Amino acid sequence: MLEPSLKINEKFQSYVFSLDSGKTITGLIVEETSDTVKVLSNPLAPDLPTMIAVSEIEARKKSDVSIMPQGVLNRLTQEEIMDLIAYVYSKGNKEHALFKGHAGHNH
Repeated sequence: MLEPSLKINEKFQSYVFSLDSGKTITGLIVEETSDTVKVLSNPLAPDLPTMIAVSEIEARKKSDVSIMPQGVLNRLTQEEIMDLIAYVYSKGNKEHALFKGHAGHNH
């Protein structure tokens, strides 16, 4: 979370596509066939993937940059960060001991 590009999980790995038109598209591959690659350029708009014809692709490489924005924790309060860490550590189990005894806290 502090350095999102340090180690990127393969399922969240984005790719940079250089097209024969000179255009560059970066995003997550959500579907690929022998003819097309469907790329999600904006994770906030998952219903609007970009379709790329394989014949248009000149180069494809893994991106060194995570789709998680740098400094994402800067927008959270200390309590929100602690809640997020507890959630991740407990794997989302609200019955985990980390969530017990915190009166007035919603997790």
